[in-house]
Amino acid sequence: PESAVEVDLSGLYERLAEGGFDYGPAFQGLRRVWAGAEGAVFAEAELPEAVREQAGEFALHPALLDAALHALAFAEVEGVEGGVVPFSWSGVRVYAAGASRVRVGLVPVGGGGVRLAVTDMRGELVAEAERLWLRPAQAVSAARSVPLYRPDWTPA
Repeated sequence: PESAVEVDLSGLYERLAEGGFDYGPAFQGLRRVWAGAEGAVFAEAELPEAVREQAGEFALHPALLDAALHALAFAEVEGVEGGVVPFSWSGVRVYAAGASRVRVGLVPVGGGGVRLAVTDMRGELVAEAERLWLRPAQAVSAARSVPLYRPDWTPA
């Protein structure tokens, strides 16, 4: 978009890892981000080469969608402070399958949500969500996490 300002992504995945979100190579596909008016964010994402050939196996490859949603790190969402993660979806439609590179628009709609539009590089709609509700991110480092269970020996 004309009025949007490109964001420097240098060190993004390193900063996310320091905050407890350690994305593996297949999920590091966010390539460019622009901050728009009123908290909107626009981005380009692509599947890394190691998983690109899998694009045709999915309507929208999960690693590609996840990478595109990393742009939420730059969104301003009403009622949600700090980092956010997707929580609930409504009005989801998929129009095309097999994309390996996409553009996304994330436009705040109030109440802790955004409208999502995913297009291919020609501008053809791939998928959309009328509303994607977000929640505050609560990252927990693997080193600090408490296991849900532990082995324990009981004498016979």
